[in-house]
Amino acid sequence: MFIIRLPQLAVLAKILCLLMVVMCGAVPAMVRSVSLYSTCSSGNVTVQDRSVMAVGRTERNSAYQKLTTKSDDFSGKLYIFAEESERYICFNKRWKLVGLPRKRKGPMCQFYEEDNGSYLRYRSAVDKTHYLGFNKRGMPLKDAQGRDQCLNFIKYNPLFNINQHNIMVGGNFGGELRKPVMHRTPKKYQSGHHHHRHNRGKMHEQPLLRRRLAGRIREAKKY
Repeated sequence: MFIIRLPQLAVLAKILCLLMVVMCGAVPAMVRSVSLYSTCSSGNVTVQDRSVMAVGRTERNSAYQKLTTKSDDFSGKLYIFAEESERYICFNKRWKLVGLPRKRKGPMCQFYEEDNGSYLRYRSAVDKTHYLGFNKRGMPLKDAQGRDQCLNFIKYNPLFNINQHNIMVGGNFGGELRKPVMHRTPKKYQSGHHHHRHNRGKMHEQPLLRRRLAGRIREAKKY
C-alpha cells in the first residue's frame, strides 16, 4: 500500500516546488523575440547604444531591431530588451527614451502592453501619461498630445518582411500594377454580327425564289 502511494507523493512534491519557484518570481512570465513597427514613422524600433529610434530596416541595422519582451513576474509589467546592443528601452528623468544596460534597468524601463484596436501601445508603468512613441521622422516623442496615431505599434516576427506583407495585402504581388486583359469575342461569333449576316442571306434568297416560281409559271402556260 505504501509503495503505491510513493510515486504520487513524489509528483506532488515536484508540483509544489514549481509553484514556490513561480511565486517567488524566479521564472519570467513572458519571453518573446519580436520587432516593433511604428505606424507613424513606418519604421522599426531600433536600439543602438543609448539611441532609440524607429527607422526602416537595412542590412546594417536589422540586428538592432530584434527585441525581446520579458517580465519578471505576472504583474503585466514588461521590459523591452534589445538583444544586439544588450540594452533596455527606458525613460530617463526627463522622460526621454534611452537605451540602458542591464545593471541600470529599473521601474522606468517597465511598460504595460495595451490593445488599441488593431494596434498595440506601451505605457510607462511609472506614469500612465507617458507612452512609447515616435514621430514621422522616427525620433522619440516628447509630447504625444494630438498625435495619438504615433503611439501605435505592430508586433511581428523579426524574420518577417512587413513591407512585402503590405504589398501582398494590397494585391500588388509583382510590385507594379497591371491592367486587366480584356478578351474579345471574334466577330464571326458575335451574336449581332452573325444575326446580321443571317438576315442578309434571307434577303438574297427571297428574290431568287420569286424568279424560280415565275419561271415555272411561264413554263406551265406553254402547255
